[in-house]
Amino acid sequence: MAAPVSRWAPSLLAIWAPLTCAATPVSPMPGVPLCPGLTIVTAVAQPSGDYESIKTVESIDGGVVRLRYSSEMPNTDPFDAGPPLKKLTIHRNVSLTDLETAVIYEQTFLEKSAELIPGTTAIGVSAAVLTSLRKRAPTALSISNAYLGLILSADPNQYPNFYSYLQKGILTRTDAAPARFAVLVNDMPVELPVLRAAANFAGDADEFEFLDDERNPLTLGFRMGIGAIKPLDPNWTAICDSARKSGTPAGSLPGGGRCDHPNGGDRDVLRVIKINHACPQAAAPAAAGAGQITALEQALEQALAGSRKVDIYSIYFSFNSDAIREESAPTLNAIAEVLRRHPDWKLAISGHTDAIGSDSYNLDLSRRRAAAVGSALTTKFAIAAGRLATSGFGRSQPKDTNDTLEGRARNRRVELVRQ
Repeated sequence: MAAPVSRWAPSLLAIWAPLTCAATPVSPMPGVPLCPGLTIVTAVAQPSGDYESIKTVESIDGGVVRLRYSSEMPNTDPFDAGPPLKKLTIHRNVSLTDLETAVIYEQTFLEKSAELIPGTTAIGVSAAVLTSLRKRAPTALSISNAYLGLILSADPNQYPNFYSYLQKGILTRTDAAPARFAVLVNDMPVELPVLRAAANFAGDADEFEFLDDERNPLTLGFRMGIGAIKPLDPNWTAICDSARKSGTPAGSLPGGGRCDHPNGGDRDVLRVIKINHACPQAAAPAAAGAGQITALEQALEQALAGSRKVDIYSIYFSFNSDAIREESAPTLNAIAEVLRRHPDWKLAISGHTDAIGSDSYNLDLSRRRAAAVGSALTTKFAIAAGRLATSGFGRSQPKDTNDTLEGRARNRRVELVRQ
């Protein structure tokens, strides 16, 4: 579904057009380009492990950014006899006009609902909201309180519609000095500049972290309903302890979600853990005449040529599984292209996990995931099996703490070593 480009769009097109051509744009500060292929990964913590939702920019065309949302979350509903994984794929369209001026942040992704919602953004706020926050001005913003299962129209005259599920608030800057947000960008740990702001929506205390880049002010993190989950009382503490000892899933207990937060906590938390983009850039001089290569290919090639090893975070697996999700295709293709350019190279592929679960379970999972990568390169990209060796190390070689979403995300990885 296309939207007309308004008088605001030419300025946005002037900003973003260079990001889709061969030259890599020069920015005065670290940022994340809005271009086809941009992938944003968010982790959600659960007792059985972290699951990840993936948002991908599929195209920017006709004044519209087309987004794909994919999630595979464990089915914790004791009354649902369906498959153990709930898989969801949703598309959303956002106009370039709204990315510049909108004051509604429609952060929910609903299946079977309208794809284009005029006046809204989807994965961050607008440039206008960011500019206002930069000036430390009180900034109006509405967010969605729609919930899964709703089928909503984008027509305000038709009910139910998206605009009926909005909460209005005022954002106020809370950072006194420039703030940073630690995240993996193209498989490298970096710190991105962010603006932090607080608001009160419908009586809840909330806070947000927005990428400080008017070209693409992504939401990198938020906490909604801060402190809304109260600490367990003695009776519930005993119930949760009994459930853990018997192996009963907390989700099967009425109100059992509180067992995950014995000391209380926030109702909704979002944390972006990985960002990948493959905006094309000019080939390196050594590869002159070979055409354009992506930033990911160049980074892989340089790492394997230099230190001979690289950690890969952009191969995505289904929850507690060795099944490779389709969003992994650009990275697998990049690995294959590098191997084609260097026919004498051989790779050792090793899998690594976080520390949730037993040693034996994680060791087996890491081995199966490494083998799945090797199999994909062989069967889908015609890389000779003799050039690849696979192994798994489970949780034994962590890169970071296992106490945070970000730390566990760094520990879940595939390592490539040139032999």
